[in-house]
Amino acid sequence: MTSTSLLHFFEALCWAVIVFLAIAGWGTAALRLLRVPKPSLPLAAIAGFSIFVFLGGCLNLTQGISPAARLALIAVGVVCFLLIRPTLVPARVDTQHPSTPRSSWTRPVLFLAACVFLIRFGASVHTSYYQHDDDYNFYLAAPVKMAALHAYAADPFSERRVMSSLGGNYFLQTLILSELPVEDIQMADRAFGLLLVVFVAVGLGAVFRLNPLQRALLILFLLLTPQLQFNLTFVVLPYALFCGLVFLASDLDELESRRTLQALLLGAAAATIASFKSTYLPHGVLFFVFIALLHARRRGISAGLRTLVFASLGCLIVLLPWMIASHAASGTWFYPLLGKGYQYSAYGLFPSPSGGNSLKTIVKVMIFNMPLLAVLLVEWFWCEPDERTRVLAALTSAALVASVLVGLATGGDSVRRYNYPAILSAILLLYLAAAHWYNLHPTLRPRLLEAASAVLCVCLAMYIGFNSWTHEYQATLLCLRDSLTDFHIVPSATVRSYADMEAAIPQGPDHTLATVDYPFLLNFRSRSINIADIPGAASLPPGWPSRSDGNALAAYLLAHHLRYLALSFTPSTMSDVETREVTELANPSTTQWIKSEAQIRLASYRQYNQLIQTRRHLYDADDLIVLDLQQPTR
Repeated sequence: MTSTSLLHFFEALCWAVIVFLAIAGWGTAALRLLRVPKPSLPLAAIAGFSIFVFLGGCLNLTQGISPAARLALIAVGVVCFLLIRPTLVPARVDTQHPSTPRSSWTRPVLFLAACVFLIRFGASVHTSYYQHDDDYNFYLAAPVKMAALHAYAADPFSERRVMSSLGGNYFLQTLILSELPVEDIQMADRAFGLLLVVFVAVGLGAVFRLNPLQRALLILFLLLTPQLQFNLTFVVLPYALFCGLVFLASDLDELESRRTLQALLLGAAAATIASFKSTYLPHGVLFFVFIALLHARRRGISAGLRTLVFASLGCLIVLLPWMIASHAASGTWFYPLLGKGYQYSAYGLFPSPSGGNSLKTIVKVMIFNMPLLAVLLVEWFWCEPDERTRVLAALTSAALVASVLVGLATGGDSVRRYNYPAILSAILLLYLAAAHWYNLHPTLRPRLLEAASAVLCVCLAMYIGFNSWTHEYQATLLCLRDSLTDFHIVPSATVRSYADMEAAIPQGPDHTLATVDYPFLLNFRSRSINIADIPGAASLPPGWPSRSDGNALAAYLLAHHLRYLALSFTPSTMSDVETREVTELANPSTTQWIKSEAQIRLASYRQYNQLIQTRRHLYDADDLIVLDLQQPTR
């Protein structure tokens, strides 16, 4: 820890707060234009994230994600926030706090929640853990490349470019990169998400008419439970936005007479979540479908159809700019619902992720989602059957159905990770339903349902926090320690090695394909570089020639104007690659998705190994190689 590192620590936290206020400022201004007289901060922030993702998609289409444009968006948002100043909670409930006396436990619980927030917020500056097969070879590189080229550039040989995200998450990460280094990039998810969790929890406590202690406990439960941060994929911010969907649907104080606006915001928020990760789309869409059914049941068919139509319209408006770019860059409007694009299974070379033992997959997915079914039954049959509680049941139902669908589509692979934000918010918000039910029936004793739901929240927090696989609480403390130091993702020697390697690549019309450990160190403005994160898993038609030799691969790449091949790979590591992939293929618990990728990697690295023996080396040092595919070895 040094004075410089402490200064950077506070600078990073302040910048995250400024950008968050700018996002809320855009939301506040838009809501005022739509005649919401005093927008609350939760409502403004949720709307603001949708607006920013939409504007980012429009800038992406015009290659306008420049530093000046990003700073202008932030500056305008901050000015709007300072001039309009949203209220903390919906204005109509400011004077409608429950009449129960303040408990002596309220302040200690709030103090504990504040401590948890400050620790987690401080730990969001740096992270001591990056996932080697995800973060290093793409998730760090995508926002760096976007910032360099002012757009989510085409990477047809990147599997994650096709499958993972439309790019809304990377745009938010470029806002962090406007003033901070790449070491702080995870703040776009974790810092923004934690800030939004706090304000949404305050808003939910207000619209559900919780007493002060219940509000404090709700904030504590939502903050105390860590999110599974396996890699740099967005988890915390989507989790906060799923809670925000409940707020939007239950906020009758601000939106009761503005049903069309409410539906538009529901669809826009669902689209915002989906722009961060493709597997989140079914959860958000099913949620507003269930809300439309709820409105149809309580207010008539026309009200339900209006909710469905305008929510779908809001979803399409936010996603459309990103979908257009995805179709141009990856061959699909939205993977996999609207096409597989350049993903390997589109060419029939290897089985798709959903292949494999279907019965085994179904059993695995169903067992995993049993807790959601239990929560849904409690919310439906035990809790109050009013509209607000039915909104919570809608989220649980959407999370349950979508988690089953996504689990089956991915062949049972990583069911938790691909559905985590919706599942976690649905389970934790059971406390909200229980507390609301008790407040409507205060004469009931004992408070069994509220106490049981509180115990469930604590047990869930402990289970995830002390999980032997991820050690979330321990990881948070390690990240806080690193956040207070001069942390760097890679040593300076590695940075110099990549600069030397890149300098060896001739400038000109010929492009480069890179399968390297740290592509985020490359200068994407000086040369045209395509990322092959899992070589062979995505490719331009007619598909990567995985069944052929290295010469066939060279001919294929040259036909697509890719003359140079940059590799973090040497012949001496081929035996390690074969051992790893063969072991993965022999593992009976491995899903079809992982098996297909293991086969793809094994075939591709064998081709790379052949090319290393037969093509001219432009650079060969520090485990980095650059090949000229057009010139054979002399």
